[in-house]
Amino acid sequence: MERPSFTLKDDTSGSALSRRLCFTGVLDGKGVIHSSFPLCLAGKFQTFYVNKAQLDVRLIGLLLLFIMGPAEEIYWRGFVQRSLSERLGAAKGLLLTTAVYTFIHVSVFNSILLVAAAVCGFFWGWLYQREQSLIPVIVSHSIWDVLVFILFPLNA
Repeated sequence: MERPSFTLKDDTSGSALSRRLCFTGVLDGKGVIHSSFPLCLAGKFQTFYVNKAQLDVRLIGLLLLFIMGPAEEIYWRGFVQRSLSERLGAAKGLLLTTAVYTFIHVSVFNSILLVAAAVCGFFWGWLYQREQSLIPVIVSHSIWDVLVFILFPLNA
């Protein structure tokens, strides 16, 4: 079976540096990785922090547990880290995924969350690499999200 080839289509706006640093994206049906996905998410982190006071805390908890945590891990570990590790090796794939994952969190301007993203991103990447399964990573990330967004919010 022939391995599919992928091309990078940069359809984002913003600085050239941001486009180069944030090269991962959504794979469409034609084998094109659209780099707009993670850059779009960067602004959403700040939006979530600003708007969370306006939403029911139970709804936020459910979204974090069943949508946001799982979706992030399916994307970051299941797609990005797996793809980078296949191309660059396990260690480089883990480190590069952690770096880009951390970079995405810069837009929140919360130093505690940025450090947490780096540490947790590395841990979740290591856990995924060790277990070769998304399940423990999804469970860990979902619980972490509820802890830092609902029970013990990270404020800097």
